[in-house]
Amino acid sequence: MAAAKFRRQRTVKPWTYLIYELSWALPVIAVQWAAGWRELWRWRRLLVVSVGLATAYLGACDAFALGRGIWQVDPARVVGIYAGALPLEELVFYFVTSIMAAQGFVIIAGFLRDRKRKKEQGT
Repeated sequence: MAAAKFRRQRTVKPWTYLIYELSWALPVIAVQWAAGWRELWRWRRLLVVSVGLATAYLGACDAFALGRGIWQVDPARVVGIYAGALPLEELVFYFVTSIMAAQGFVIIAGFLRDRKRKKEQGT
C-alpha cells in the first residue's frame, strides 16, 4: 500500500525529458564557450553546417526506428510536439549532443594547433 501511494506521488511530468537533457547539456556548452569562444567563433560556419547535418542525420535515423517500433519514447515524459515520429526532446538531444561534440573537436584542434605553433617558434 505504501509503495503504491509513493508511486502516485512521483508522477512524471511531460517536461521531464527536456528539462533533464537541457540541464545536462547547457552547462557543458556554456563552459565550452567560456573556454574557447575565440576558436568557436572563428569556425562558426563550419560548426553550424556540421551540427545541422549531424542533427538531421541522427534525427532521421531515430524517426525511422521510432516509426517502425524498433524503440519507443514514453509519451508521459515528452511535451507532445513531434516532427513526424520524432518527439521534440529527441531532436533537441541530437542537437545539443552534436553541438558539444563539434565544439569539443574545434576547441581541441585549436589547442593542438596553438601548441604546435608555439613549439615550432621555440617558446
